[in-house]
Amino acid sequence: MKGFDGYKLYKLHAVKERLALAVNTIVERHRTAGDVLTWRLVHQIESEALDMLMQSRDLDVEYIRMVRSSRWGYVPRVDEPADLETHDELPVALTLIQHAYHTSH
Repeated sequence: MKGFDGYKLYKLHAVKERLALAVNTIVERHRTAGDVLTWRLVHQIESEALDMLMQSRDLDVEYIRMVRSSRWGYVPRVDEPADLETHDELPVALTLIQHAYHTSH
């Protein structure tokens, strides 16, 4: 990536890895409860996971902001099932939520 040195890539990778752990934990709770993945739930999971990262205070806020869906554009906040499969490119947070929701047991 142009403009990203090794240290910056490391910091971004650290955020992505910690976000994946947070998302997996949250998704498991919703899957166990039998919740359907709706757009509103996608936002709720993302918000909760990002809050967990912010509370850890050992990650750079700038990099946490890079993985949010708001950096991608409009994502609806409705109670309709989220169809993330039809999108070719998703922000990091949504990609992790989609993967976790479809692979969680």
